[in-house]
Amino acid sequence: MQSLLGLLPGASPEDAAKKTGATQNTSITTNDGVKLVYQRHGRLGGPVVVLVHGWSGSQHYFDLNTRPLANQGLTVYTYDQRFHGESDKPSWGFHVARLAADLHELLTQLDLADVTVVGTSMGCAVIWSYIELFGEQRLKQCVFVDQAPLQNTAPDWKWGSTGCYDLASLTRLQCKLQSDFVGFAKDNGAFCASLPLAPEVVQVLEQETLRADPNALAQLMADHTALDWRPLLPRITVPCLNLVGRKSAVFPWYGCEVVGKLVPNCHTVFFERANHWLYLEQPKEFCSLVADFVTGSFVKVSQILHIP
Repeated sequence: MQSLLGLLPGASPEDAAKKTGATQNTSITTNDGVKLVYQRHGRLGGPVVVLVHGWSGSQHYFDLNTRPLANQGLTVYTYDQRFHGESDKPSWGFHVARLAADLHELLTQLDLADVTVVGTSMGCAVIWSYIELFGEQRLKQCVFVDQAPLQNTAPDWKWGSTGCYDLASLTRLQCKLQSDFVGFAKDNGAFCASLPLAPEVVQVLEQETLRADPNALAQLMADHTALDWRPLLPRITVPCLNLVGRKSAVFPWYGCEVVGKLVPNCHTVFFERANHWLYLEQPKEFCSLVADFVTGSFVKVSQILHIP
């Protein structure tokens, strides 16, 4: 499997792995017997960052981010959530809460503390569910990337997902996943990125999506899209950074902005030209912002409202 690490300037996959201190794939086993594959990037002893990928992604969606973050002295962990990438794909556990329990087991088994956890898309919901179930134990701060607090429409909410927001749209998506998964993987890239991505990057992203289990994705989305996190967000007390793609085709920007308004200790930054995959479209800016937040909290990022 080609890694995006090999697409970094001047680096073969092997050279890039050496420079970031990346470990080979290793794994933990959850309490229900599921293997989760993870990697560590950077040297031990730095501030710990855990990157949580979104629905239908994998840990390799972060390959353009791990080296720059590790070069800032951070210890970065990525992992494949169940049903995704190289992790197991069981016939149960199609709930965001189960994914949150997996995150808890990863942090616990690796004995990671004072963690900055970064969630992209559904990865945000995994973090919110973690906090609901386990509190803020082991967490120092959080970064949320382009996710509204509720995807479905509701009598008091119209700013959720543009593509999956009620039973009819969920059914259409589930049919697409089960009848044309290859077509879904291709369409997903065109939908989630506005700024051009290198063809090689697009190819790797599509291949990584195709590693997921489409039937599991269909059931998992049914759970994810209906969850309303608005009551939970005001209870979060750790410092948070909310990153929003102004050109996001997945959510209206003002729906994702609400996260920053509901979390008490949260700062929102808009990526003005980026879409849902802002961390892939503008990886340099994304990594600089996250590294500043990890090492300096709000001191370094508080004046940044927009990324051009």
